[in-house]
Amino acid sequence: MISNEVDSKTKAKRKYNEKTYKRVSIYVKNEEMTVIEKFCKDKNYSKNNLFIQSIKEKIEKETGKKFQDLLVQMQTNKKSETAKSAEASGAENGEE
Repeated sequence: MISNEVDSKTKAKRKYNEKTYKRVSIYVKNEEMTVIEKFCKDKNYSKNNLFIQSIKEKIEKETGKKFQDLLVQMQTNKKSETAKSAEASGAENGEE
């Protein structure tokens, strides 16, 4: 009984993660990873959070915009495109 419960929880977590996250794989030279790991340990950071925060900071620096603002903008554009697509689909089907 406990095994089935664990299996179903694991499956649910896996399904959520697959829906919510994308996985990224990177190659880091051994000596560079040694520095990264020491930095993370000294500052009590996870490598995952360090990489994500660093990427966000890089994007903000190069675009001059807050990452959160870019995210909201992309979500708004996606909603707008979805609405336009739905309108076009309705027009193709003779709906108005």
